[in-house]
Amino acid sequence: MLCGEDVIVLVIDDVNIIQHDTFKDSVKNFRIVCRLWRNRSSESVVDSNRDNNWKIPEQMQLKLEECLKGKSYTLFKKHSNLEIISVSAFRSKKHGKELVFDPCIVLYCSCKGVVPYSEEEFPKEIDGIKIDVREGFFYLFPNNHFFKRSTDLLNPLMLGANIGQQGEKKEGTLGGFVTLSNGKIGAITCSHIFFDVNSNSPSITTFDVVQPSFGYKYTNEICGQHEKYVLPSNTAQDVTIDASLIRLTDRIPQRGMFADLKAKDLTEFGFKIEKLPEYSNGATRDYCKEQRNRMNACIKCGAGSGLSRGFLHLNGFAARCRDTTFSLTNPPSQEQCTYLSQLEIVGTLQKAFADFGDSGALVFQVDPPSTEDGDDQLFCIGMIVGGTSYCTTVVTPIEPVLKALNVKMHVFPQEHMDES
Repeated sequence: MLCGEDVIVLVIDDVNIIQHDTFKDSVKNFRIVCRLWRNRSSESVVDSNRDNNWKIPEQMQLKLEECLKGKSYTLFKKHSNLEIISVSAFRSKKHGKELVFDPCIVLYCSCKGVVPYSEEEFPKEIDGIKIDVREGFFYLFPNNHFFKRSTDLLNPLMLGANIGQQGEKKEGTLGGFVTLSNGKIGAITCSHIFFDVNSNSPSITTFDVVQPSFGYKYTNEICGQHEKYVLPSNTAQDVTIDASLIRLTDRIPQRGMFADLKAKDLTEFGFKIEKLPEYSNGATRDYCKEQRNRMNACIKCGAGSGLSRGFLHLNGFAARCRDTTFSLTNPPSQEQCTYLSQLEIVGTLQKAFADFGDSGALVFQVDPPSTEDGDDQLFCIGMIVGGTSYCTTVVTPIEPVLKALNVKMHVFPQEHMDES
């Protein structure tokens, strides 16, 4: 219902789909309300354009995050039109035209002001914390639009490489290198670049992985074999995992170097062109257990959008991922899964942190050098799975991923760490 009126809400991807504004049955006419999937409402960009001088106090931030981790699963079960649960330093008034500093939980829905039939309205507050309702969507970051960019055959392989399943036109990013149980080197990425996240038991799970992806000029240069996967579950859990393990068979790396580095991006983000950044020591930071260094910048190098810089916004982000195969449908009828206890990263005003094709890319927190002549230290904090309609990036914490796949980040021998 909308303002006491019975309506039909359609979430669509083309404004020309609907030819009439009413749906007639034998009794009455219903008004149709259309919402464009991924359309950015004025309120949805509140956090993207917020004043960085207005920060949520640390204790309040921790309180908000604990509330999200405890209530997200129940909220998704009760409200079928709920898409994202996040936090904001501001409450939005007059459709985003007026902002009031008041840390709150934000519920993003597919159509604001609409209450699905037989369901309750969103709560006004949770555990004493105020609620702000906005429109927004969550979506994954695989890339089916393989023709948008070029990717070289990489030998040896590098972090951020474009990869895919042999013979398939879907692609993603080689995230990082890991040590397998037999001591050999493997790689990790997101499982949704290979499988439907709503499929409980894929029919084929062992197959060749190519770099670059088959979609890039229809190449089939095999670099490894898919060995293990973990798909999101629709049951209550601590952290939702969406990850795949690849056993490398060709072009084995000797260092953790990055692909697609541009001089402009390197200098802008404070790196030295004569000494390229690398991730060879396997260092991680577990945000499931620690909260330190939250304000340090984050970087990622993805096959879709290259090198980018951002900051950790939230630990405890949750969202519902719907099957987007059908656009003219009632949301509760769609296949769906929830991503719980994720990290949320915000980019800069000049560039979003991630885009399509970046699924699987690792996210690193950058600690400044401990000495004047030292190097920045990279700590892996997670792996990109998707993003929101208001341009933030969703990242799965790295330690649960490694545990689920039963691997560790690969540490390259020190003798290979000479300068480029």
